[in-house]
Amino acid sequence: MRPCAGKFIGPNVRPDFGMALLLVPMVVIVAGCRSESIGPGSEPSPIFSGFKFSVGDSLAFDFWDLDQYGSVVPSSRTQYVWSVIAVSDSIGGLGGVTTIIVSSAPGYPPAVGDTLHFRFLPSGDIYQYGFIAQAARAAGLPSRAPSWDRIAAFSLPTNAIWAVGATDSSGLDTLQGTVSGDQGYFEAGVNGVPTVSRGYGVSLASESVQFQLVASNLPPAFLFIEEQSTVFGSGYIESLASMVTARRGP
Repeated sequence: MRPCAGKFIGPNVRPDFGMALLLVPMVVIVAGCRSESIGPGSEPSPIFSGFKFSVGDSLAFDFWDLDQYGSVVPSSRTQYVWSVIAVSDSIGGLGGVTTIIVSSAPGYPPAVGDTLHFRFLPSGDIYQYGFIAQAARAAGLPSRAPSWDRIAAFSLPTNAIWAVGATDSSGLDTLQGTVSGDQGYFEAGVNGVPTVSRGYGVSLASESVQFQLVASNLPPAFLFIEEQSTVFGSGYIESLASMVTARRGP
């Protein structure tokens, strides 16, 4: 995936999140409570009211491992395909769930598949089932029961901070999110047509794990994903290479 406006996102360059991950304060949240704050000079973030997938959509991501220094391991490059198989499932006590199967792209070594569950709210917020449980595993923390976790809060202004949840049972390792805002323009093939999309980002961070996400709502797509354990130093990045939509057209 190649962004326009002079920013190249590939094995060596990330979106311009600045120091967002380093500046997210660590706080302890009380079970059942949620805190949100807005920094000075905040601007309204775009509402992702149209963000949703259709059954039959597929997204191909280029994938690289990160080493203990946060650098890309070039030899690790592979490609995965996200295939949307349902948009009205019921998972974790809630309906309207989008289910995605992750598999190796044709021509790449086979890998263990995965299943992802999302809820896309009209407000622009994105929830993923079991995100914190997965983050805890990546950080080497004791396993946690999966729950619905708000991984993107595009309903909030830029620079707003929200509590995602605790990755440990003590509640000391708290994952917080920051709306990073406009990340520039990105290009990826949509139904075979080079398509430019504006990306908007969020950063999630705790003492044990860091996560970045860039998304677009025209067309609805995840453009860039990065996760890294600050405990083990390992992680990965995914960059959208192409997308095929059930409803044809860029």
